[in-house]
Amino acid sequence: MSAAKPTSEQVEGEPLEYPYTTSDGERRSVVVGVDSIEMTGTWSVYDVPVGGKYTHGWLVERLAGNDEKVGEAIGLAAEYAADQQRFNDQERGEQAKSDPLSRPIVDENGKRRPVEVPLSEIRENAALARQQTAPDPQPAPA
Repeated sequence: MSAAKPTSEQVEGEPLEYPYTTSDGERRSVVVGVDSIEMTGTWSVYDVPVGGKYTHGWLVERLAGNDEKVGEAIGLAAEYAADQQRFNDQERGEQAKSDPLSRPIVDENGKRRPVEVPLSEIRENAALARQQTAPDPQPAPA
């Protein structure tokens, strides 16, 4: 299996995790992950709790396609974390009162809630993303 490196604008060294704090003081992080090390992997952005005894995070968005989506996923993660922080700091203005979580589902009671993803899956996908965006090792000088 070969690692497919991103070919879009250089993303090596870009962060794949963006923290924010909720209005009640909970620390959360927005994480970029990919479900495969192959070029056809699906890039995802997750919203996860930091610490505690949680077992799930939330899916923010899935970006199916190829390795070109890594830059889009990183941009989305950074923007989402900034939006969440502004929302939780009550700095988003009158026209934007709802939580910026972009993929809620409607449950059996008609309540909107986020799509939950097991933290073990998120950690695995985040590790693959770090591996895929890591710079190629430089050859040792002769």
